Amino acid sequence: MDQNTQYQRFLLVAIVCCLLSVITTLGIHSNLFDLGELSFDERIRLFENSKYIANRFWVIVHCLLVLIAMLGFLLIQFKKSPGFTVLGFVFFAVFSFTEIFRQMFVFFYLNNLRRSYIETNDAAAREIIQLNMDHAGLIGYALFGLFIVAFALGNICYGISLLGSGKIDRILAYLLLLWGFGNLIAFGNEFWNSGSLGQFVEYFSIIYQPIMRALIGVWMIYKFKQIISKKAAAINV
Repeated sequence: MDQNTQYQRFLLVAIVCCLLSVITTLGIHSNLFDLGELSFDERIRLFENSKYIANRFWVIVHCLLVLIAMLGFLLIQFKKSPGFTVLGFVFFAVFSFTEIFRQMFVFFYLNNLRRSYIETNDAAAREIIQLNMDHAGLIGYALFGLFIVAFALGNICYGISLLGSGKIDRILAYLLLLWGFGNLIAFGNEFWNSGSLGQFVEYFSIIYQPIMRALIGVWMIYKFKQIISKKAAAINV
């Protein structure tokens, strides 16, 4: 199998991952995994909740799909803008592995604290465990901040990488830049606590993000067809 064939096969895999990420995005930002209002006892027993566990795995799969899709974007765009494209992929890698780490942190640290809380009858031990669980939530919150910023910067870098190209690329560039700055606004609102901005971010996530993933997938298909056409033309010369 030659390098061109391997390259094209990986691009097809990346395109499929990109389109599948539309579904995982909708699942994350919809009510699919909504657990509603939980009491303290219900929160402690979340490690037994199949819906909660499924949500954690769903997020991990989503991050891997995005990472593969964005690597496909890198391979397509690398020759035209190596600097911004590589930098963008680095940010997407940080985004993906930060969020995967957050889910592993839940599986192997937070859930074990919950089990320990249930298993012990010692009041002092329970108080210490509860304090550790509160601190774990703060660590997860900090990682979520890194996750948002890395994702925003990845989109901005990929958007900039497309600005000097054709009309279709420039349109996608502006949409990616909008996506990136929209996520920076979401990060900023963690400090501003604006209700109106919070509502904007909510609708932005539910509507704009899956649309953008679909558009990137369509763009990758368009570029893949161009690659195939150029290869066929070169063979026929």
